[in-house]
Amino acid sequence: MDLPRLTRAADVAVVGLLAASAQIQIWVRDVSTWDNGPGVHATLAAVVTLPLLVRRRYPLLVLSAVAVAGWLQYELGGGLGQMWFALVLALYAVAAHAGRREALMGAVVVAVAMLADGVPKLRAGDPWDEVVPAWFVLAGVWGFGRWIRRRRREMSRLHEHTLVLEQGHEERAREAVATERARIARELHDLVAHSMGVIVIQSQAAQRVLRADPAKAEHALTSIEVTGRQGLAEMRRLLDVLIGADDKAPLTPQPALRHLDTLLEQVRSAGLPVDVSVEGTERPLPPGLDLSAYRIVQEALTNTLRHSGAGRARVRVSYHSAGVDVEVADDGTTRASGDGTGGRRLIGMRERVALYGGTLHAGPRSEGGYLVRAHLPFQTTVSSGRP
Repeated sequence: MDLPRLTRAADVAVVGLLAASAQIQIWVRDVSTWDNGPGVHATLAAVVTLPLLVRRRYPLLVLSAVAVAGWLQYELGGGLGQMWFALVLALYAVAAHAGRREALMGAVVVAVAMLADGVPKLRAGDPWDEVVPAWFVLAGVWGFGRWIRRRRREMSRLHEHTLVLEQGHEERAREAVATERARIARELHDLVAHSMGVIVIQSQAAQRVLRADPAKAEHALTSIEVTGRQGLAEMRRLLDVLIGADDKAPLTPQPALRHLDTLLEQVRSAGLPVDVSVEGTERPLPPGLDLSAYRIVQEALTNTLRHSGAGRARVRVSYHSAGVDVEVADDGTTRASGDGTGGRRLIGMRERVALYGGTLHAGPRSEGGYLVRAHLPFQTTVSSGRP
């Protein structure tokens, strides 16, 4: 059962108990002892108890009805204990669920009713410790209700603030993804442009040697076919991630795994020793996949250098028939949070891996340190066969 239904069931149970016990006390008692007859008191008891079912919706109105009917029932010779509990519930409701103005008006209503009942008793000689303590109890109930209302509003504001922060975090994450996709798109744009340039050069070479050396011409045409297929594959990926590439991006050659030595020398010169190993037989990779593998190693080493406090790192490149794996491990003890620059680099790695249908693991190692492992599969979109 959810909370609203549970609260409603509890209200019905409490109010039903108060109303039933009041009616039983009125009708089981010798009816001749009730001034004005038991019917009047039974009606007033119903007016006092039953409206409590809607005390949260109409707190001031319910409190006024309870106070007036309860005071009248007492003056007519009643004195039911249920009237006191009903007044406490109604006063708490007006303090906890009404605005400041209605809450103050409710406090005034109860104060007038209590003074109208208590002052004559004190004048008649009733002990003050039998009259005055009830005033302090009701004042405490009213103050507790106001405190609960303030706490509820503070929790509501805190919840709203948390939602705003979560939305802001999601927005920053979306911006980071968009930035990384735009960067990847620009790099793929460079690769496609380079492939088109190679095709033009090879086609010109084929034209020059077509009659004089058919073998060289065939070799050039084969190169054109392979390069064209690779360019088409990268173009498809470019269209998948393109979200506003910079038309002024320079058409510069992009790095690849064969340039890892230069990258590792830069990292070593920055103060981080790096070991490298290559497993399997090195083979030419599609340009976009080759670039993504290089970038993953680069981003992982940058995170290690800037955020992990590592004393050493290891890079491993594994060539398989189904794809290539790159792995970067370190012995660091800390890692940047997901909303910092390290987190944006992880977003970039995921985007690059997802672009080729691969997998990425990034997290702490059981023996200590941090590990980034990516698998980039070869896809059938690049083929040397003829259509």
